[in-house]
Amino acid sequence: MNALPSKPLPEIPELTRPFWSAAREGRLVMQKCSSCGTVNFHPKPWCIECGDRNLVWTEMKQEGAVYSYTISHSVAMNYLGWQEELPVVMCLIDIDGGARMYAQLTDVAEQDIHVGMRVKAYFEPIGEEAGIPKFRPV
Repeated sequence: MNALPSKPLPEIPELTRPFWSAAREGRLVMQKCSSCGTVNFHPKPWCIECGDRNLVWTEMKQEGAVYSYTISHSVAMNYLGWQEELPVVMCLIDIDGGARMYAQLTDVAEQDIHVGMRVKAYFEPIGEEAGIPKFRPV
């Protein structure tokens, strides 16, 4: 029988490298516009609000609130390397003072998850030069 594949690793182009590298160091960074102060996430070459290209990678608070979530019990997730983590909880999280981001929520019972739940980031290494932020309840 063939072994199931491990989780796919993200492609890391230069545009997103600071995000992945900071996560490997246990830091959460996002782009902040020098002109209008808007925080961008996902990384982009220009500000999502004013279009300025002067974006600075800025350390964010590592806490936030669940904006929305979904729970996957799908066997199909097995083929993406998630079999040991089922069910998988994926959330949109409003980062305090930052932007909304998509991330995995762990260490919580399904019945306890709710919109507005306070969460805090922790970081899992996923390679020599990259880490990924995940969240758990505060």
